[in-house]
Amino acid sequence: MTSSARSYLACWATFFLLCVLGLSRAHAQQPLADRPAMEGNRSTSTAAARHRVLFIATSNVPKGKFRNLESIAASAGFTVEARYLSQISADADASMYQGFDAVFIDSYQVDSVKAQLAKSLPGLQVPHVWLYDKQPEWGGGLRAATAQTLLDYYSNSGEQNFRGFFATLAATLEGKLAPRDLPPPVKFPATAIYHPRLPGLVSADLQTYLQWAKATPNKPIIAVLIHQQYIASMQTGFIDDMIARIEARGATPLVLYAPAMEAGTLAPWLRPRSDAPAHADVLINTQIMLNAEGRRQEFASFGIPVIQAMPYRKGDAEAWRADPQGVALMDVPFYFAQPEYAGVFDIQVAATTRKSDDAIVAIPEQADAVVNKAIHLATLRRKANADKHLALMFWNYPSGEKNLSASFLNVPRSLQSTLDGLRAAGYSLPATPDETVLIEKLQRLLAPSYRDGLLEALVADDLAALLPVARYQA
Repeated sequence: MTSSARSYLACWATFFLLCVLGLSRAHAQQPLADRPAMEGNRSTSTAAARHRVLFIATSNVPKGKFRNLESIAASAGFTVEARYLSQISADADASMYQGFDAVFIDSYQVDSVKAQLAKSLPGLQVPHVWLYDKQPEWGGGLRAATAQTLLDYYSNSGEQNFRGFFATLAATLEGKLAPRDLPPPVKFPATAIYHPRLPGLVSADLQTYLQWAKATPNKPIIAVLIHQQYIASMQTGFIDDMIARIEARGATPLVLYAPAMEAGTLAPWLRPRSDAPAHADVLINTQIMLNAEGRRQEFASFGIPVIQAMPYRKGDAEAWRADPQGVALMDVPFYFAQPEYAGVFDIQVAATTRKSDDAIVAIPEQADAVVNKAIHLATLRRKANADKHLALMFWNYPSGEKNLSASFLNVPRSLQSTLDGLRAAGYSLPATPDETVLIEKLQRLLAPSYRDGLLEALVADDLAALLPVARYQA
């Protein structure tokens, strides 16, 4: 691959990651002025709307996030309006901000937003904050400390933080101090365990979580890798559904979020010691795959199966069922090609966006299929090799009942090596036949595909077995 091609792919990978993930956590600050402040009281009930707030967002931010913000904002006396950049004309002037008491830009695409809003931004005089934590800015009279607090609340997100965000904003707009009993921003660790019933939703300690979850050696542990943005945007319905299905099957869920681009972040949670088995039996990946090489090495070191549950991003469940392909073409590189390179298999669509509230929700039968697959893989992993039943498939190329060949491969000798390796690993197998006998038996297995009347002889000679339809369907 040429250097220009690698750069092109890297740019697209970065763009796609940010489109899916949106915001993370807050860091930098710039000094600006603020309004005078006085002591104030926190409102604990739904208040009459006193302020209007405009959020400008790009397509990476899920619509369901603003649906959730509406009710939280209302309890603090705000009405919220969200406008997506694609719906705003490049000719729009500062009049678009009239009637709003504050404006927030929820996007990592700072340069694109500034270019689109070039005619309106010079006239933006009300308090405003650019909420991308890697490139924060603010203005309209906000003091640095207040702007940073708003950033910390918003970029870490979650219901408690959003309530703190609007309480702080209300106090600022009304010239008051933030309520004394207002909890500080809850800052999520870069990597942690999530469960909807956990105090604070996340845990940064594996053993504490396993004890809380009542994990036992006899219960399979199903790990699930998610994006932190599910929690930040309060879009955990899909994940919570999967957790409930795992628990209903008698297993312990271990749901982790970790940076998608950083390799090595999962090992401390799933296999901290190379001389000990992994803590989980199976891993369900729900992240997009951008660092395929890093994840490939990490997944291989765990020694456990990795399957994938992905969202359908073009509509709701009915739209997915009616879609002839079922997957958007732009999702193929990051949900299929790169995951398969990383060692992920059995990739299934398991979630969609609900029309009524834009929430990310499970497709019940698909989520069930993913969890059932994980449970069966966990059961298989815990079974002794001697008790496992395997099927081996071999090449028949070119076509013909005598052809046991493949490009640059001696099929009979390869099968002999495979059988010897399986026996050494504890699988219950008879002695490996010599090459001549093996060739003769394999050719007999091929023959019924080319001639009729040979199946009964295979059964009689114990080279084939019958599988009743009822048992197959069960």
